[in-house]
Amino acid sequence: MSIPSSCKTAELFNAATGQKVAAGVSVSPTGNLMLAVPVTCKVEAGKQVNVNFLDSVQGVVTCRCVLTAPLPTGDKRFLAYRCQVLERLAQKQRREDIKVNLNARVNVTMDSTGVRAPAAVRNISASGVYLVTTLSAKPKDHLAFEFRTGDALIPLVAEVLRVETVPKQGHMGYGCRFVRLSPRYEAQLRAYVFKEERSQRKP
Repeated sequence: MSIPSSCKTAELFNAATGQKVAAGVSVSPTGNLMLAVPVTCKVEAGKQVNVNFLDSVQGVVTCRCVLTAPLPTGDKRFLAYRCQVLERLAQKQRREDIKVNLNARVNVTMDSTGVRAPAAVRNISASGVYLVTTLSAKPKDHLAFEFRTGDALIPLVAEVLRVETVPKQGHMGYGCRFVRLSPRYEAQLRAYVFKEERSQRKP
């Protein structure tokens, strides 16, 4: 049983912490499905585990899998497990990435000029962000910043899609999409957004 070829990220349950963790998805040269799992995640090789595959087209596809043969990767923080999909359990279709409202502070840098300024993250998803800042930008400009998700710091580059005036004097609002986002950082960001969205829905 296979997963969508466009899927690059997943999340699975960490038995050590009781929380879900992000994992990168790839296919080895020999055709095996591989998951890059943080070394801090307790995985029992050979034991069945439910994995949420996060696909931009099909949504969240939950499968029962077996992870085996952990191997070191180029990044010492991750181990690569061979993943055998036994059964597709559920699929949650979504029209677009989940977006969560925030009021996080970051420092953004204009790629073309190197000019740097504080900014507020008003909302964020795995595919884009809305920033409010004093920087003057236009559509197609790139704004770079680092976004903290718990104990992880994710480097992001956002391409401006739309420019809006905001009530705060001297500030502009920028609706952006992420570019040059690696599968590993996308997985971390998507896991953060999913966790934050669930937290905000709690009564």
